[in-house]
Amino acid sequence: MADVGLQNVVAQEKAEKPTLNASPELGAWLKEVGGSLAFTTYQSGRLFLASPAEDGQTLALERVMGAAMGLAVGDDFFWVANQQQAWRFTNVGAQKIGKQDFDAIYMPRKGYFLGGCDAHDILADVTFQGEKHELLFVNTHFSCIAAIDNHHNFRPIWKPDFVSEISMGDRCHLNGMCAKDGELAYATLCGRSDTAIGWKPMKSDGGCVVDIATNEIVCEGLSMPHSPRWHNGKLWLLNSGVGDFGYVDFETKKFVTVGMCPGFARGLCFVGDYAVIGVSKLRDNAFASGLSIVERLETQHIRQTCGLLVIDPRDGSLVHWLTIDGAVTELYDVAFLPNVQRPFTPGFNEPQLHRALFSVPETAFSVTLPEFTPSTIEDSK
Repeated sequence: MADVGLQNVVAQEKAEKPTLNASPELGAWLKEVGGSLAFTTYQSGRLFLASPAEDGQTLALERVMGAAMGLAVGDDFFWVANQQQAWRFTNVGAQKIGKQDFDAIYMPRKGYFLGGCDAHDILADVTFQGEKHELLFVNTHFSCIAAIDNHHNFRPIWKPDFVSEISMGDRCHLNGMCAKDGELAYATLCGRSDTAIGWKPMKSDGGCVVDIATNEIVCEGLSMPHSPRWHNGKLWLLNSGVGDFGYVDFETKKFVTVGMCPGFARGLCFVGDYAVIGVSKLRDNAFASGLSIVERLETQHIRQTCGLLVIDPRDGSLVHWLTIDGAVTELYDVAFLPNVQRPFTPGFNEPQLHRALFSVPETAFSVTLPEFTPSTIEDSK
């Protein structure tokens, strides 16, 4: 695959750099759909923002975020969770930084320390049982879905009915959730176990999807399912241990495969008529033991891939792609930033930008903000 000019728009700290390559039309497609992609890299602790360039190429901004996992996007913000924290980044508007024009500047504005919850999927501004929640997260270590709490580490709001108590131990590897029409609706887990790490012997075929409102199992026989998403009247998800993308047939309670992924699929969003899927390389340890995707990739001589796939769910065909080589081998989540074609965030490791990129609401007081000059960017390189 040829490098089509995917580049970092701002220099990062001196560390091994991942190499990103994109399909020739990915940038043009992002421009056509009018947005950008955000994706997290889990074990290498990065957040990437991929956006279209004027010349049709694809740009990428990289930021270190800890063990970055779940993403949730709103009209003027996004949330990113790592295993112990959740951070809200707010779009403070367009601004010129150095010689670059950005149409959205995402600044960290609020953070919560969750503790050892191993947060996976997150949802923002979602309702459950009549209560609107600023943020919900899958609390994998405690086998529940939890809400943010201003006093406690978390407030559990739902658990599978077979889990007898809220306690640390990752009993069923609850990992994914989604909303339907703004209401918390479905969850994925890897095995119906009520003992610590009891899901692992079931990981090859013990996974299922749960209707949160009724506790009914609506799909079973899955292998480490991830990323349930409601779209166009269907519940889509990734049957990760097999490497399949598809949807739930509610009548048969079976998974219907639409396409195969060249790796461990995890992270899913929809952009118009297309699905964007994150894929990871298999870990070189016991994690992949017993998963059918291992044999499938080997027997079909499929090269493992880390990156993004843009799939047409109508026929499962691959339309666009992005691959990552080097320090990044796993992705967790992917989200679409609509109406944002040149996003920027300083993350946490650019103190010069945090001093310069101030945002203050209109008040009766006169406020003088620091000037921002191109040298600030140059000094951070």
